[in-house]
Amino acid sequence: MALWGIAYAAGPNYNKAWRFFDQEDLKASIKRANDALARATQLAVQAAPVEQALIEAITSRFPPTDNIPADLSSLDHAYANAMRPVYQKFGSDPDVAALFAESLMCITPRGLWNLDTGKPSGDHTVEAREVIESSLKRTDGYNHPALCHLYIHIMEMSPFPELALPAADRLRHMVPDGSHMLHMPTHIDVAVGDYRRAVDSNHEAMVADDKYFAREDASIQVHYICAKLYAAMMSGRFKDAMSAAEKLEDIIDTRLLSITTPPIADSIESFLGSKAHVLIRFGRWEDIIDLELPTDRSLYCATTAVILYARGLAYSALGRIAEAEVAQTEFEAARALVPESRLNSIPCKEVDVLSVASKMLTGELEYRKGNYEVAFMALRQAIQLEDGLPYSDPPPWMQPVRHALGGLLLEQNRVKEAEVVFREDLGLLKDFPRRRARLNNVWGLHGLHECFMRSGKTDEVIFVQSALDIALASADVLVSASCYCRRSAVEGSGCCS
Repeated sequence: MALWGIAYAAGPNYNKAWRFFDQEDLKASIKRANDALARATQLAVQAAPVEQALIEAITSRFPPTDNIPADLSSLDHAYANAMRPVYQKFGSDPDVAALFAESLMCITPRGLWNLDTGKPSGDHTVEAREVIESSLKRTDGYNHPALCHLYIHIMEMSPFPELALPAADRLRHMVPDGSHMLHMPTHIDVAVGDYRRAVDSNHEAMVADDKYFAREDASIQVHYICAKLYAAMMSGRFKDAMSAAEKLEDIIDTRLLSITTPPIADSIESFLGSKAHVLIRFGRWEDIIDLELPTDRSLYCATTAVILYARGLAYSALGRIAEAEVAQTEFEAARALVPESRLNSIPCKEVDVLSVASKMLTGELEYRKGNYEVAFMALRQAIQLEDGLPYSDPPPWMQPVRHALGGLLLEQNRVKEAEVVFREDLGLLKDFPRRRARLNNVWGLHGLHECFMRSGKTDEVIFVQSALDIALASADVLVSASCYCRRSAVEGSGCCS
């Protein structure tokens, strides 16, 4: 079974589908798997029946080493179909149940639900959910880390992610030195708007990673750092967000990004734009202007584009229109140089994320020019692009466009329009897709509370006040508006007074 494990680890998984293997990695991985399985098959006569079945099933996952097809998606279906009879015969084994459920989930990894309709992507999603839920009810499945882990993944995109809270809470304490198991519950924390807990659990995952990498020569996991950063941004915790951004800068260097197999730059270089996003979120305009552009703008292409985008927003917010226009021109030129292969977060491309940035910068710049209708149209277009991005955790766009649109609408006393925007943001509008919302975030709550106050909706004020008070209790900044792009926020005491 150790040989089976080598093949299993060499193949695709929920976070790395076949399409994310480059050609060299693909050939090496398939050869490694097939070599291991050839030896495993020879030794399988000595194995238990369940082990023999698992070895036979996984052979369907890999093509011949010397004949790799361009499209490998059929192998995902083949493996799931091969695992079904194994589950039917040995389904009382929680390991088998987890492996079968995962095989089904890998048919459409990170795409198990339609975010707009809230419907499953196919029968494979329904079947995988049924397998996991039935297995979790069993004594030996209740505290099974793989089943709890997979249940989080299968429910996080659904309209009811809270159903995975019990499994997430169990997993949170199940593997105390396993960084990924400490992080995984935060997918559900964020989905239900518990950003405070998401910050803390991701920090624990980072601590666990630090212990491991202190004794192992390997690249540290940056995903948990990004997840902590996003949760801190949504809860108004500047210090936590900034420390996470600085840790990313410490880890992601030119040596790491220069690794070509697999192409590391395509996977993680865009994370270095996180500092600019943090500074935008907290209105640190002068700090943004002081950010230095990378020397190697080809290797750091996404970072370069994001810094220039941030400069454009900063100059716009400060009323320095001519400089904002220069930054916008430079941003668009830099954006055009970002390759299609560059990822923001799996499975989202950086070029698609930068399309949101383009419209958002246009909207905020036109607003400062006094072209309000043009500005609001551009910001609404940015929202459409943001809503159209694929699901990922954390979201690929860290500064919700609705926070800017709602704040600027309020600045123009268009309270009714702003209320709709903030209700959407918080998931409080009927028929608005649940997984497009960012529940309980302090910025949206502040905006909606202001709408209710200004329109005299006393009952609604009471409804949102307690949620806002709870959210504000975790913030380490003065939250004076939904977005510091708003003039009153810029002219006020600042985010960190």
